[in-house]
Amino acid sequence: MIRIFSKSTWLAILVAAAVSVWMLSGYFKTGMTEAAGDGPNARSVLGEAAANMAASGTERARIQVAVVRSKAQLVSRDIVVSGRTEPNRSVEIRAEAEGRVVQINAERGAFIAAGQPVARLDVRDRQARLAEAEALVAQHKLQYEAAERLSGQNLMSAAQIAEAKARLVSSEAARVDVRLEIERTNLVAPFDAIVQERAAEIGDFVRIGDTIAELVDIDPLIVVGEISEREISTLTAGHPGVAILGDGRKVEGVVRYVAPVANEGTRTFRVELAVPNPDLSFRAGTTAQLKLATETVRGHLLSPALLALDDSGSIGVKIVDKDSRAHFVPVEMLRSADAGIWVTGLPDEATVIAIGQGFVTDGQLVNAVPANAAELRSE
Repeated sequence: MIRIFSKSTWLAILVAAAVSVWMLSGYFKTGMTEAAGDGPNARSVLGEAAANMAASGTERARIQVAVVRSKAQLVSRDIVVSGRTEPNRSVEIRAEAEGRVVQINAERGAFIAAGQPVARLDVRDRQARLAEAEALVAQHKLQYEAAERLSGQNLMSAAQIAEAKARLVSSEAARVDVRLEIERTNLVAPFDAIVQERAAEIGDFVRIGDTIAELVDIDPLIVVGEISEREISTLTAGHPGVAILGDGRKVEGVVRYVAPVANEGTRTFRVELAVPNPDLSFRAGTTAQLKLATETVRGHLLSPALLALDDSGSIGVKIVDKDSRAHFVPVEMLRSADAGIWVTGLPDEATVIAIGQGFVTDGQLVNAVPANAAELRSE
């Protein structure tokens, strides 16, 4: 049997509920009043509490990073290009007279000094012709001298004297020609060189213009590179430079030539670095890297691991300023060294993030500690 409450019972329940709500509201009001007072003060306390909570969150968001102190130093800016080694000069020894090769003094790869015979041709009948030319010179000389004596006695005309002199001069010229032919049978090296190739053998018959041997001079050795039009204005002949050869050896030299006109195809300028090679240990025709020092600037020597990229792909370094905020600073690489890379673009004294640069953004507050005491963690 379901019992239905009377109106008086329902009224009593509603009155009891209202009293309970009133009592509870008074309790909460009292608590808030004790904490902050009435009116605007209560609102300010709530704002302060919210600010404290936000600040506490910021502190917890700070990243601890390890930093190193770097101070700028004077360093030269280098132009670095790929190049190749070439001989200082080369020449093809060609026959200047006809004849059969009777002697070869040039073995491929051998050193030959300036003036040393490379090959010799047979003189054939040239010695006999020289003897004939010598006799004619002697005869015509006597005839000319006799004509001059007779001219003093008015027994020889001026025309006859001139004819005698002409015969003497002609015979002397013929003698010179024969002597030169004999000299040309002996082919000599024009400078200290190495025999690169030999095109003739003993017994070969050669004509004027035929190649006998190819000689190359590799002291100094020439390292050739192509420099862009943007960098060529900083280079002049006499500039110091370094070449790194294909086998890793480093050699110092001096720029001996800077092209005055660019290559039409590449718009680059040929530069030649002369490298001493007294023992002939460096060879021509190999690859090389050419480093040419230009202006002197202030730079920092850093480990390559400290370099970073920004969103646009620019190379830079992350540093910490005096307000403990991280910043990305674009840098320009000057040159490499055994201990790292020289860069420019940083302040003279910089606090560089060594560990943790990947965890911070530009302008973020960080806790910086020396690199040797750092532990990469979030507080």
